[in-house]
Order: sequence, then structure tokens, then C-alpha cells
Amino acid sequence: MNKLKKIFNNRFVLYGIGIILLILLWEIIAFATDQLFLPEFFQCLSEAFLLLINPTTYAAIGYTLLRLFIALIFSTIGGVILGTIAGYYNPIAKILSPLITVLKAIPTVAIILLLIVFVPNASIYVVFMILFPIIYQATLEGINKNYQQYEMIIRLKGKNHISNLTNILMPLSLNYILLGIIQSLSLGLKVQIMAETFSYTSSTVGLGMSIYQAYSNVDFKLMMAYVLLVIILSLLMDGVLYLVKGKIERKLGIYKRDK
Repeated sequence: MNKLKKIFNNRFVLYGIGIILLILLWEIIAFATDQLFLPEFFQCLSEAFLLLINPTTYAAIGYTLLRLFIALIFSTIGGVILGTIAGYYNPIAKILSPLITVLKAIPTVAIILLLIVFVPNASIYVVFMILFPIIYQATLEGINKNYQQYEMIIRLKGKNHISNLTNILMPLSLNYILLGIIQSLSLGLKVQIMAETFSYTSSTVGLGMSIYQAYSNVDFKLMMAYVLLVIILSLLMDGVLYLVKGKIERKLGIYKRDK
């Protein structure tokens, strides 16, 4: 009994059970609909393995990740700079508050549809607009908390002294910034692929374009094989980021132990 309890308390066993249930649900939907739009799981998995021996698949993954990281770099630069200024000077935070609220509230699809008409490489801008508020908010929170904690030291040096930022607030807020970046990465990948799908052109390469092309050719098995690759890529990213996130949360004192 204790052995059984220990097994079911194991995080990886529970995740494995969850994956099996998802596959079972996939199979039920596939056979209930005569595989009209959702092919059988193992057929899609087999097609996904075939894609892995095709060099064009790696080109698509590479271009998608490249666009994601370009957007992430600019989001981080903008979010950290403005978040630091806003955290240090409260009136700036109030001025930026409506912009951040609008960026959080506006539907992603609306951003995509607006940008693809007027902007080349629209997916990069879309991801930037989604990730920027997350990183900005994480930086703002870090600067605010550390400012409150070390306010006396900051006032002794003088509030406008640059060393307050470079020697105190920025280093102490680094974990908050990293946590914001980590939380935004998985979301960024999904938004990047969605934006690529909407802004499809025959001359560009990416996972979103590959998914759209398979859909246009009514090749649902190939489309779902690409979706499986995206899921696997997301799980790999989430696994690595989960470990890093846990370490950062422990440092910040907000880590929650699994029950």
C-alpha cells in the first residue's frame, strides 16, 4: 500500500498518467469522427518521426526559434529599461499603466490581423507586443520590492544617484527579470507559431508556415504531425524552464513545494 502511495506521489508518474489520458482522448475523438479532421495519434506520431529526418523541418524550427528570440531580446531590452524607470519613478509607472493595460487586453488575433497588412515579418512585432508587458511587469515588481526594502540606503546616497540602480536595484531585481523572461518564453513560442500561420507567404520558412501549408493541402495527418513537433518542443522548453524557474522562485521565497 505504501509502495503504491509512493508511486502515485511521484510527479513523473502523474505526468505520465496525464499524457496517457491525453493520448486516449485523442484516439476517442479521432475514431468518433472517423478521422475526418483528427487523424489517429500513432499515425501522426509516425509522420512526425519522418519529419525529423527531413532537413527542411529543422530549417522551419530554426527560423521560428530565431524570430522568437529576436522578439524576446527586444522585449527584454524594452521591458527592463522601462520597468526599471517606472519602478524607480512612480509617476512614470502611472503614465505607462494605460499602455500596458491595453497591450495585455487587446486580443492577439487583432494584433496579428492589423500588423500583417502593413508590416513585414509581422510575427516578430506580434510576439514583442505580447512579451513586452510580461517582462516590464516582472521588472517593475522587482524594482518596487527592492526599493521599499533598501529605501534608507537609497536615500542616503540620494535618489538620483545612478549607483542606486547599477549597484543595488538592478542586481537585486535580476531574479524577477529572469522569472518574467522564463514565464514569457512558452507563451512566445505559441504566439510566434500562430502569427506565422496567419501571415503565411510562400517565400518564408517556419513551423507556422508549414502547418498552414499542410492545412491548405488538406493533409491533416501532416498538419497534426507538425503540431506534435510543436508540442514536443514546448514540453522540452517547459521542462528546462521549469527547473530554472524553481531555483529562481526558491531564491525569491515564492517557491511552492509540490504536495
